[in-house]
Amino acid sequence: MGDSSLNFAGMSLVVASLYLLCLAFLFGSALYVFSRDPFSRLNGSYALLALSLFAWVGSLFVYNSQSENPALLYWGRVNFASVVLIAPAVYLFVYVLAKRSHRWWGWIGLESGAVTLLALFTRLVDKAESALSYGEHITTYGWLFPLYLLHIVTFIGIALWVAFRPTSKLPEESFIQIRLVGYGVLVTAVIGIMANVVLPYLYRDFRFIDVGTLSTIFFLAVIAYTSVVHHLFNIRVILRATLVLTVLIALTLEFYQLAIEFLTHLLPLGDPTQQQVAATTVALIINAFTHEPVRMWLEQLMDRLLQRKRKPTEWTH
Repeated sequence: MGDSSLNFAGMSLVVASLYLLCLAFLFGSALYVFSRDPFSRLNGSYALLALSLFAWVGSLFVYNSQSENPALLYWGRVNFASVVLIAPAVYLFVYVLAKRSHRWWGWIGLESGAVTLLALFTRLVDKAESALSYGEHITTYGWLFPLYLLHIVTFIGIALWVAFRPTSKLPEESFIQIRLVGYGVLVTAVIGIMANVVLPYLYRDFRFIDVGTLSTIFFLAVIAYTSVVHHLFNIRVILRATLVLTVLIALTLEFYQLAIEFLTHLLPLGDPTQQQVAATTVALIINAFTHEPVRMWLEQLMDRLLQRKRKPTEWTH
């Protein structure tokens, strides 16, 4: 889980922007949710999960810029170690959301800490990292990797079992919350395991590592939706502006890159420098006229979705 087929220098603007948006949302949501109620087990468990995901996404983002050891090996092992923490963090978050508790948290912490240290400081999980001449990163796995994978799959599997088989004593709103979180975990885990484990480990195919890591965005979207519509974390403030801004930035960067490429080939100028300058100017002008209408449309769409969802239920506090 600590590999990438993309070198940072060759990473597209869209992929790089998605990494940065994902990192910003993970770190910001962890601080915001925790600050709303620092003594809440639910808020605290989410903050732990978000920061673990932040370490995973961030370490791979930095890993992409490395081309030589020992930095390449160091960031690869940091990426492996961060995933060790994500699995029990998911387990803890779902258990707290399901209003369950048990006495094994200390043992879980010791086991997770031991696996983290092995992944970070030994050759047992990540034996070696190498960068090929065309920018692809290749991992040589250690003999402990199957047990490392078992640690991850076990915790996530139990979390999904709890999410999709909650106790009948849960209130209806809590039942909906945990089911939505379960879907978010399931989709992200399936994509992440396929792209970051099955293809690299079994088929030596490292081309889709970034897809697995960026699938975290789907989990974040589910958390945002559940928080806004179903009052997860008891957050009553609508985070419409944050969600709209995130989508708007992603769309703007995608459009800007495509417009530059299209206009550079379309404009009848012989000098490549003049073509680039002219294409950039035209793209900026188009973006200036379309930015505000797109923002208003996204805000109206968000309002309609939220109002439609809230109509059947009246909330009084």
